[in-house]
Amino acid sequence: MIPARPSAGFRRLAVWTAILTYLLIVWGGIVRVSGSGNGCGTTDQWPLCHGSLLPAWQINTLIEFTHRWIASICTLLVIILTVSTWIWHRRQRRILVGTSIAAALFVVQIVLGALAVEYNLPGGVVMIHLANALLLFAVLIYVAVVACTVGTPGRSPSLSGALAPPVKRPVIIAVVATYLVALSGAFVVETGSGGGCTSWPLCGSGFSLPSGQAATINVAHRVVALIVVLLLGGLMAMIASRRRGDRVVRIGVMAVNLLLVLQVAAGALVVLLGLPAWVRGLHIALASLLWGSVVLVAVVSTLPINEPVPAAAPQRGDTLRPQAKVAQS
Repeated sequence: MIPARPSAGFRRLAVWTAILTYLLIVWGGIVRVSGSGNGCGTTDQWPLCHGSLLPAWQINTLIEFTHRWIASICTLLVIILTVSTWIWHRRQRRILVGTSIAAALFVVQIVLGALAVEYNLPGGVVMIHLANALLLFAVLIYVAVVACTVGTPGRSPSLSGALAPPVKRPVIIAVVATYLVALSGAFVVETGSGGGCTSWPLCGSGFSLPSGQAATINVAHRVVALIVVLLLGGLMAMIASRRRGDRVVRIGVMAVNLLLVLQVAAGALVVLLGLPAWVRGLHIALASLLWGSVVLVAVVSTLPINEPVPAAAPQRGDTLRPQAKVAQS
């Protein structure tokens, strides 16, 4: 029995909540790379901005204040999504659990954001803030995919088939690896190690070991990124081969591979162009999009597909029987 499909309005709400959350993560990265974290002041400036509800017309202040507005819109969407689920779709267990987790993560996100501003952006809180944001984005992608696929003839999530054994392990490895490389890149930003190396792919001239903490952190991130790029390439090929008949999975895998190439190119440009803010922002945007794409492939590839049962081939005796009847007549 195929479960009831959520309404079109609910499906659009789930998708837009995930999209706005991605924008929130990207804009948070722009706040960091542009040095706008204190754009609204350094003490007692949350939720106000320089003691006022309206910001001054300064670039750093506008960037920080815009980030707060995007966060406010996301908060509203998550609340509406959660309430709508509990009222109209609480029998859809996967959607109910997903939206409830998303609501909890968003509460944590708001608290961490307030603490980051209140205590002048401590590095540990900022890192946890990003880690939680990526988890929130992943859960909202899960909710959006399930909301758009449950109750359709082609796909119907079930508790027994949600994690098909053939792709369970590569999917888990791909998600964990992408999450780790995203956090390692954030660690480079938070420690100010982006300028630790002045060349790419090597750090300095020749094969000399990095000198200094910034260079060591930078090189460590490059090593992690290289391992993850190679690992993801192999895992995406494995997932595509095991879901060969799934067009959505194939498109997702191609998107992940394209984003891997673009992310490597953006990382090289960050160093070669001398750390311009716009390239660093692009690097963060691509990293977040890569994370979302890997999660999307993971969710879609583990949903069971209701394939039509092919008609049984006629037996040899059945094909000859009409001819025998004709001969007898």
